[in-house]
Amino acid sequence: MTWNDLIPPVLMAPGAHPGWRVALALLPVLLMLAALVGLDSFRLVRGRRVAAALGAGGAAALVAYVGNTLVLEVTALSATAFAVGVAPVVEEGLKGLWVAGEIRAGRVGFLVDAAILGFATGAGFAVVENVYYLHLLGDVPLVVFAIRGLGTALMHGGTTAILAVILRGRSGTGRLLPAAAGLALAVVVHAAFNHLMRAPVPTTLALAVGMPLLLLGVYRQGERRLRAWLGEGFDRDRELLGLIRSGQVHASPLGQYLLSLRTTFPADLVADMLCLLRLQVELSLRAKGTLLLRAEGLRPRPDPDLPGKLDEVRHLEHRIGRTGQLALRPVCHWQGADRWQSFFVSEENRG
Repeated sequence: MTWNDLIPPVLMAPGAHPGWRVALALLPVLLMLAALVGLDSFRLVRGRRVAAALGAGGAAALVAYVGNTLVLEVTALSATAFAVGVAPVVEEGLKGLWVAGEIRAGRVGFLVDAAILGFATGAGFAVVENVYYLHLLGDVPLVVFAIRGLGTALMHGGTTAILAVILRGRSGTGRLLPAAAGLALAVVVHAAFNHLMRAPVPTTLALAVGMPLLLLGVYRQGERRLRAWLGEGFDRDRELLGLIRSGQVHASPLGQYLLSLRTTFPADLVADMLCLLRLQVELSLRAKGTLLLRAEGLRPRPDPDLPGKLDEVRHLEHRIGRTGQLALRPVCHWQGADRWQSFFVSEENRG
């Protein structure tokens, strides 16, 4: 018995209705994307951001088509050599650009939303690519579209999700090394998939089993980190805000550290640092409270003062400068998930 013997005859027959071909080519990856969004208990990613990721992936597919065509014409490589050695680098690089930009801009806070946005970007790429192959392949057995729709889409979504998770998980340790490692891993997986497509059925089955398990593991780890951040951070921020508002902060280790900065910075600049710290703590508490409400299916009421607070944060950051922000880092770690808070509360406040 061969792998082909396991394929139902109806899938091997040509002349299937176009609707079936479209469904097999497009629906599997979109259904899995919907499942990933549904598993996000804290609703970190809103629908419009998923749509933006799909659009970015689709745009990357169009650029990749043009780029791949030009490279293939110039190099005169065989189709197999190009599919394994060149196309994965071009396509994974283009898909990763938008995800890397979102992470760099502080719009991705945790492993969970990194995985969703990464998979959505890859899904958008796969949808456009599959539409092209629907036109190119014409009247072929349904199994071809099943493989194109499921196997290729899982590969594109999965590799970009892997890249996004590595970038988000290692964003605090520098950008170049995690970016290179994540891109290299995505390219290797992509190239291996293209090489193994000589045996399409086992390759697709392996992806259909392995990729959901991998993403589920990422979700479990991401949820643990998110809950730990909420629990520990909420208590820390509430205590810190109480000290600042009560005027007793100078008697605390934090206050002593701020006083020590007067030997390096003017007194008015240290006062601005304390003001920035207070605003950041308030934003942090709002972000954590919003996430807790979302987990219960609730939403906080919009805060009309929030845009003004965000403007003041940007003004103070500019006034303090890069050196002042580095000096605050031991007591004000507004990096990673905390850096994402400003974007999150602003987006949530807009509704």
